[in-house]
Amino acid sequence: MMNKEKNLRPVLFRTLIGIIAVSFILFIVSLFTDRITPPEEINNNSVSSRTDYWTDAKGTVAKDIVYEEDQNIYKSSFIGEYKSFAINPKVTKISKNGWNLILLNKDNILPDNYEINLSTIAGSEIKMDADAAEFFNKMYIEATREGIILTPFSGYRTVSFQRKLFENKIEDIIIETGKEEKEAVNEALKSVNIPASSEHNAGLSVDIISRDASFADTDEYKWLYSNAHKYGFILRYPEGKEKVTGVEFKPYHWRFVGINAANEMKKSGQCLEEYLKVK
Repeated sequence: MMNKEKNLRPVLFRTLIGIIAVSFILFIVSLFTDRITPPEEINNNSVSSRTDYWTDAKGTVAKDIVYEEDQNIYKSSFIGEYKSFAINPKVTKISKNGWNLILLNKDNILPDNYEINLSTIAGSEIKMDADAAEFFNKMYIEATREGIILTPFSGYRTVSFQRKLFENKIEDIIIETGKEEKEAVNEALKSVNIPASSEHNAGLSVDIISRDASFADTDEYKWLYSNAHKYGFILRYPEGKEKVTGVEFKPYHWRFVGINAANEMKKSGQCLEEYLKVK
């Protein structure tokens, strides 16, 4: 009996060692398996990230825009808000690679789920879209080197703040001119955008001021007019294009569109609506 027990001991020992070895191997395998991220399922209708498509630091141009296949996934709770005043915009077309050329005006507004990453720009505590801010900062530094100080006073705005600006403008017009509300709304549209239709709501525009009352007569404006396109910015509401943009001349309002597009618009003299061939 004793001999049998002695003979079993090596067998039991080897079995125990085997169990321990297998357990250790399985433990190591599980550690590496947990660290492997499974590939994401491709969804053609998903919103595409900028890093996936916007690899050119100078930006997409109009002819290269690839729009999302399903625009119906983009909705806005502001549709119909001013319908009684004959203002009935649609959700602007969202692209995979042309975020820098998104069109916003009284006919095109942002979807509710439009995402923006914000960053503070040079010369202020004002924020812009992080990608646009990077180009503004380069422009700001170069202008400073040439003795021009660009002073931002308005960048990103919330949609609720935009509504307040628009409605305050309507009220001011009614008080100052005695116009009917519908007339006042149409007048307000020439200088203030309806909620969700301002480029400030997308963080793509910056308003710049100076000590002079008329910004168009300043050295800052002259420098921007001659140089802003080199950094991807355009004068969004130029003089002489009021019938196209629907907005009065705003020498202080500069919009980021990317360097390539800005250069093309500078050369052609087109405003954004013309460049995108939108009527």
